[in-house]
Amino acid sequence: MKKILLIFINFLFFFCVSSSFSQLRIAVLPFQNMDGDLTLNLLSYKLQDSVANLLRQYDSLQKNYVVIPSDSIDFLVSQFNLDPTNPQYPTDMWKAVKLLNANVVISGTFNRKAERILINAYIYDVKTKLAYPNYQVRDIFKPEDKVMEAVPIIVKKLLPGLLE
Repeated sequence: MKKILLIFINFLFFFCVSSSFSQLRIAVLPFQNMDGDLTLNLLSYKLQDSVANLLRQYDSLQKNYVVIPSDSIDFLVSQFNLDPTNPQYPTDMWKAVKLLNANVVISGTFNRKAERILINAYIYDVKTKLAYPNYQVRDIFKPEDKVMEAVPIIVKKLLPGLLE
């Protein structure tokens, strides 16, 4: 009986460990401020946090994917001194992503145009460093005071790419 119980426990442990490694690991990074207006920098992190939180809500049991905790990402962003306003941000972010053991990255860009914010968001494959061609959100154009209304649109359009 003890052997059977031991075998069952080993099997259960192996199953749990292997299933956790097969899950898609998502890193949601700060969106890049393409405008150059430093007063918009806070929006980089607001978009990041809001997208990550909504993704967690859609799969709260983590059956399909795991969103890497924001504090882990924030630590690496500060460690590598990543600045979403810096033109080198896209290349520097891959150094940090490598340490996160992520499979995909969600990030994007925004720019101010005519008192509105223009937002684009993408899912990037970490291996190829290319955006998923069928799962991109482009040209969300929101008034500055309603820019966070873009988050549900972003998640709704990107989510099918995470569930494939």
